[in-house]
Amino acid sequence: ALILLVIAGDFGTVQAQEHPNKVVPLYMQEALDAAGHQLPDSPGIHQFIVFFEREAQARFQLTHLPWNRAKNMVTEGRGIIWGFSKNTERLTRFDFSEPVLVSNIWAIVYGKPALPLATLGDLKGKTISVERGVSHGMEFEIARGQTFKVDEDTASAPIRFRKLMAGRSDALLWGLVQFDEHQAIQDYIQNKYIPSMNDTHLQGKDFYLSTRPIFHDSLHFASAKGKFSDEMQRINKAIKRGIKSGELSKILREME
Repeated sequence: ALILLVIAGDFGTVQAQEHPNKVVPLYMQEALDAAGHQLPDSPGIHQFIVFFEREAQARFQLTHLPWNRAKNMVTEGRGIIWGFSKNTERLTRFDFSEPVLVSNIWAIVYGKPALPLATLGDLKGKTISVERGVSHGMEFEIARGQTFKVDEDTASAPIRFRKLMAGRSDALLWGLVQFDEHQAIQDYIQNKYIPSMNDTHLQGKDFYLSTRPIFHDSLHFASAKGKFSDEMQRINKAIKRGIKSGELSKILREME
């Protein structure tokens, strides 16, 4: 799943004065530390939310939930979700925004010699760690249960990496928006991301990236069919303006 860390809050009150009484629940996937606590937001994510509140003229009430519970809330028409992937089943139940970004989904393995992974076929018969309730797009949904087995995990990255070390999964799937090049992502994982978790079990351990992305996944805002139609239209316009101006692309590159 994509690494997006946000704390619930009320951003953009000044920007959204056109609709001062319209508060739109916005659900995002929780991201937990090893103790099960929600991780803090990054400045890039704060900018992302402020951008959409300003450009879509909306106020968002942000709530972090386990992904399946977030989906259920949206299915019931109780809000909008961010970071949603398309698959055949979801297209029958949700309205999707324009794609906000396309994320490369890489496989990560542990130890030496590194298990060589370059294509979907290399995952055949493997057990793959995926965050519970998360989809990585159409091709992923076709392959799960057919090419590889899925082990649905908690949203805690340290726990997922520990399970990989313990051999309880063969690889984990991981998306990142800041980098496209293999070596830049490998360096980020080993030299910044793993140390940032402050988990003594992971320090100094070797994790390796697949030589190429295994999947490509577009991420969207989504609502239940026919719900929040006005807001979704304004979000779509904001996406198009942000991509055309370059502002949204710049914000996405700065997110952690």
